[in-house]
Amino acid sequence: MPPLLTPHELVVRTSEPHSQISVHNLSTTLALARDAWGRPSKPQPILISCSLSLRHPFSSASLSDTVTNSTIHYGTLSKAILEGCEEFRELCQDEVMPMPMHIRALVSYLQFYLTGCDTLPRIASHVNLPSDPISTPSSNKITSKVKERGPLIDCSMLNSLSLKILLPKASLLGSGVSLRGDFIYEEGYHGPSAYSMVLQLRDLRVPAIIGVNGNERKAKQVIVANVEMERWDRMVDAYNELEEIVIKSIEESSFQTLEALCTHLAHRIITYFLLPHYPLPAFQNSPSHPDSGHHRYSQDSHPGWNYQRIRIRLSKPTAVMFADAPTVECLVDSDPSKSAEVKELWNAREKGQMKQVSFPLEGRLDEWIKKNDLRWSGE
Repeated sequence: MPPLLTPHELVVRTSEPHSQISVHNLSTTLALARDAWGRPSKPQPILISCSLSLRHPFSSASLSDTVTNSTIHYGTLSKAILEGCEEFRELCQDEVMPMPMHIRALVSYLQFYLTGCDTLPRIASHVNLPSDPISTPSSNKITSKVKERGPLIDCSMLNSLSLKILLPKASLLGSGVSLRGDFIYEEGYHGPSAYSMVLQLRDLRVPAIIGVNGNERKAKQVIVANVEMERWDRMVDAYNELEEIVIKSIEESSFQTLEALCTHLAHRIITYFLLPHYPLPAFQNSPSHPDSGHHRYSQDSHPGWNYQRIRIRLSKPTAVMFADAPTVECLVDSDPSKSAEVKELWNAREKGQMKQVSFPLEGRLDEWIKKNDLRWSGE
């Protein structure tokens, strides 16, 4: 089973690309994932971008000025992606066992459709989710089609493959939601040797009190937020809940600095979005009090878990007159072994002090936190 890495870890394992074929924002329509209000199975536009990085230069194609087997024609690639989407639709609408059309399942299926290598895990072992759509009764029919026609490109020709699914209408205050999957192919592996998955909330525009100047304390200004969830291993389409927490946390805040707001957002996401979905991990007695019953999280309890990393980028477009926007970016790992602050959040999870925020949540998030008496209010 190939490991799920961060984008940076994946780049470190790959060589610099020298021959690439890309298609950007290929448009189609599917009843994929959920719409901006969280309603499932609503047809919506999707934009698909794909990039193939070849292991060897397309020398014969450049020398002969024809499309040879050293390259992939972009028209053929575009057609294959759309055909893959249609077969994915058929697979999910199987008469015997229909399945929800999750965005992560589509990314994984398109990788399979293009390369013929179905080796990626679909569902995290610690999350109780529906069965893998690739294993439904109709999968034999789809797999037979792929085997009959052969893959578009053999894995031995690839250094890497990138697929991004953008849902431009899946956000209430942003420019869309996207999931990007990057796969690398190394010699000695049949299929991907490693991959990354990144869920992104794009360009959320939220008014809030922010700034150190006196005039900034008197009126709200727009904050543009981009939130990326690295090592995204969940099949469920939970981006609406994530967006709700991000929007309410920003609009209810009144920080002076973007740096403080970044940390506030990261802790809110870990506390009220990530941790409630995890089962209680194994804990051990505190080394200083082995018999006291005082428990702390053991960082070695779940070494195989894919702890999400949260990358937050915040901008203030109106703050600097002669620049587009000042921007602050932070990266926070939800792995409790990486940070004492994050470990404390996990300890609170063990004590039963974490609850999942209702969706949709009517009213203020800070009032919900106070009412439910959770450990960390974020204020």
